[in-house]
Formats: sequence, C-alpha cells, structure tokens
Amino acid sequence: MNEQRNLYLAIGISIAIIISFQFIFPSQPIQNTSIENEESLEPATSIDGQKNQIVNEIKTRDEILIETDRVTFKNSSIEGSINLKGAILDDLILSKYKTSLDDESDNIRLLLPDGTANPYYIETGWKELKDSNTEIPDLETVWKTNSLELNPSKPVTLSWTNNQNITFKINYTIDEEYMFTITQEIINEGNSTIEVFPYRLIKRINTPDTINFFILHEGLISLVNDELLEKNYDDLAEDCTSSLQLKKTFCDNKSQGGWLGFTDKYWMSALIPDSDQSINVNYRHGNNGRDSYRAGYVGQVYKISPNEDLQYGGKLFVGAKKLNVLSSYDEKLSIPRFTDAIDWGWFSFLTKPVSYAINWFYGYAGNFGLAIIAFTILMRLILFPLAQASFKSMAKMKKLQPDMQRLKETYPNDRQKMQQELMALYKREGANPVAGCLPILVQIPIFFSLYKVLFVTIEMYHAPFYGWIHDLSAPDPLGLMTVFGLIPWNVPPLLSIIDIGILPIIMGFTMWLQQKLNPAPADPTQARIFALLPFVFTFVLAGFAAGLVLYWSVNNILSIAQQWFIQRRILAKDG
Repeated sequence: MNEQRNLYLAIGISIAIIISFQFIFPSQPIQNTSIENEESLEPATSIDGQKNQIVNEIKTRDEILIETDRVTFKNSSIEGSINLKGAILDDLILSKYKTSLDDESDNIRLLLPDGTANPYYIETGWKELKDSNTEIPDLETVWKTNSLELNPSKPVTLSWTNNQNITFKINYTIDEEYMFTITQEIINEGNSTIEVFPYRLIKRINTPDTINFFILHEGLISLVNDELLEKNYDDLAEDCTSSLQLKKTFCDNKSQGGWLGFTDKYWMSALIPDSDQSINVNYRHGNNGRDSYRAGYVGQVYKISPNEDLQYGGKLFVGAKKLNVLSSYDEKLSIPRFTDAIDWGWFSFLTKPVSYAINWFYGYAGNFGLAIIAFTILMRLILFPLAQASFKSMAKMKKLQPDMQRLKETYPNDRQKMQQELMALYKREGANPVAGCLPILVQIPIFFSLYKVLFVTIEMYHAPFYGWIHDLSAPDPLGLMTVFGLIPWNVPPLLSIIDIGILPIIMGFTMWLQQKLNPAPADPTQARIFALLPFVFTFVLAGFAAGLVLYWSVNNILSIAQQWFIQRRILAKDG
C-alpha cells in the first residue's frame, strides 16, 4: 500500500465530509414565538431584566450615545462607555481588531445599546423580594459617578441613594485586556432592615448572524457545576422561551461559581461570579417584536440591617478569545476551564496541543505563517522513524513492480495462487505492502486538528504571512481569474471554484511531484484516478484557509526531501 496515495484518498474523503456536512444538515430557523407576558419565577431564582420593546425607529450607535450621560473606559484592547441611566454596559469596541483588512474599516463593535439594530449589553443591579417597601435602583435610575473616565489605573464608582438613606454602589475596575471587576455594594444608613438579591445578565436582541458550520459553536456557552454547556440560539428559542413553559432543565440551574455568556466565532461575553458564590443560572428567549436572548444569574437573598453594609463581587469578560489571554485568566484569576470558551471540538486532546504548539512557535518567530512551517517540520521529525520504515518498504515495492506484473501474467485466472506467490515475494524481499498505514493514521488527526485550529482560533484572524498572503485564516487572494492580482475585479461566485490561488497551485504541484517518486498502481484505472488527485486537491483546497494550504504545501516539500534522502542515501547503504 502506498502511503501518500492512501493519505490523499483519506484526506479527500475527509474534506468532502467537511464541505458536504453543512448541506446535509442545514441549520434550522429560529422559532419566532410571540410572548404576551414574559413573567419571571420567584425573584430569588430568576430575573428578567429589561424588557425587549418594539422599536419603531432604529438609531445609530453615535446617535444613542449622545442622548445620555456616560462613563467612558479605555485600555490597550477595548474602549467604550457605561450608560449612567440604568448602569448598563452597552458600548464596547475592540481596539485591536477590524472588520476587514482595509485600514479604513471600522473596529469590531461588540456591545451596542438598545435602540440600535442589534443591541447587545450587560445589566448589573438589585431586585427586592415581593411585598418589600425598599426603594431600589432600576433601569430608569440615573446614577452619580465619582469620575467620567475608567482605565486600568483609575477605578470608577457609581452611586445612588434612596429616600430611606440606603446607598447603592457599583464599583468598576478594568485590566489591560478584556476583564472587568464589578463589585455591587449596599450601605444601609436607614432605620429598617432590607432584603434584596443581586443579579447580572447579558442580553442580545435579534438573532446574530452565525456561520452555521458544524465544527463551530456559536450561541450560549457556560460552565455550570464544572459541566460545559453549549446551546445554539435555536435551542434557546425552542426550550427556554417562557419561564412558565420551559422544556429543558438547563434553562434554570444552580451553580457554585463557574461562568456563562454568549460566544461568537472569535468574541465572547461572559459573566464570572466569585468561586464561593452560590448562584441561580437562567437562560431565556423572548419575542416582543424582536427575538431576545438572555443569560444571567442571581445571587442569594441578603438581609442588611441598619448601619451594616454588603459587598457582592464578580467579573465580566468581554472581548477576543485569545488563547494566551484566556489561559492567563484561568491561572491568575482561578477561572475554571476558561480556555474551553474556544471551541476545541470532540478532539480537544489534539486541537489544544496543536494550538499551544503553534502559539509557542509564534512567540519566537513573530509570524504565524512561520509558526505553521515550524510546526510542520516538528511533525515530520516526530514521524520520521515511521516514514523511514514506510518509504523503505515503498521503495522495495517499486523495485518489485516487474516481478509483481509477471506473477499477474503467470496466474491470470488463479487469484488465490497469485496472492500466495505475492506474499512469498514480499517475505523474500522484505517488503511490506501495508507499511504506510501507520503514518496515515497519525497524519489524518493532525490534518483535522490543524484545520480546526485555523478555523476557530482568533490568532489566525487577519494574521499576515509574507508577500500576497495578508490573512492566513482566509483563502489565497490572488487567483487565476484575476491573473494573480494583475486585473482588479470582483470574481463572480459562479467562477470562484476555478479562481485558484498561487499557494494552492504550489500545493498541487508538490503533490504531483511527490507522486512521481512513488510506484504507480498496477491497475490502470487506479493509476488514472490517483494521477488526477493533485488537480482535484488543488481545486478543493483553494477555498480553504491559506494557513492550512501552507501547512500541506510544506508537508509535501518535506515529504519529497524525505523520500529523496531515504531512497538515495539509506537504500544505497543497504545495497
């Protein structure tokens, strides 16, 4: 068995599965179930927060920001503002990431205020028990602030005092990446004991655009009781539409610490209660003109007597799912399994090491393309002993082709006898026709792991290589239909299948050259099929991420060098 032919065949089948899966299992549309009365459960168990209202006029982010007083925040990674009306964090921009490679393109706007086309925001507040006479701040409350600017060296405190001489505070701090520390505080200087409970929630209005690809999860994500939960938006719409008609138990749960929120391909928002907090977790879908999705939690009921105070901590992550950032939060802040916010898939035991390895190489190379090349070289070195044995056997098989053909001509009608003579020939010459199987079994998982890593990790997002490759997460931009960039025009979708880039052509050529070093199949039909594989792979992989094609091109080149070395040096010594 020829290693490379079988490897190409296996990879080809795998690619076909990847491409066809999204057509075989298309995503289901979100159910738009209108809710006339979106009631909550007992207040200490669930919280609805702000109602999703019908909006007659959609405004821009800038138009809404000037309507209310705000506290602005900024660090090296994010910037935005907190609405003093309701203490809602509803404005956040990712400073390091743009919507496209165009320098003039906008930065990613992750959080947006209510009234825009796609609101996405975080609420922090208190709720009173039923029949309580305590006046507490709500979403109409206008908070006072000790500063209008929040940065890593300057915390901000929002405060509001009711008529009962009870002061409510929300203290914000921010680091240099994507983590807020939020501490709710109550100072009771009144004459009576109050009973309240804290809540925090993330709300998205309108169903966001998702990729709907089976290897990527987008939607609700949480770690509750050390169990990772991933639910799509249609799951929330189907199972968690009404607090009175919940279909699944996951819509309400209890947890000790953990985290919860919403994830996109590259971005995430997550509420992180302190590890010693017992919380009630709630996930909901609603519709009152627009679909809304909510993930939040409430704490226990607290009794605060006169002249007593209470502090309730927790954190909020809003930003890019960078592996090194999530890993540092996992270690330094003791946030359990925070790196699992990245969709590693079922084979996380492979995809995680691959991602860590590429990031490690990047730390030295300073370029993710060079990191992929270094990773490819490492894999070839690890697999060298297996490949050496395989190539030795294949070289011997190549020498035996004339003898094998004579046996087929000698026993044209006696297949059993021919097989017996072939086995005797293999044994006598020390050849093994199945020697290539083990390298195949190793390389297939590596290919899938790398494909997964390049697809889901933000490190490749707009990561340049050299020359014409400006984004390793996107296909090669210079194709045949533009004469490799000489004719600037937008290729129609119908012609994109033949718009083969430079890198896929290199990959196809090296695959063809590699085939020439291997013995041709004895069967003419098989020979013709395998001869077409380099051309088929060139077209198929043309639409894949440039980083993956780079890996496969380098892998082909290293395989050619390895085959030459083994055939010309090692076999020569063997005589």
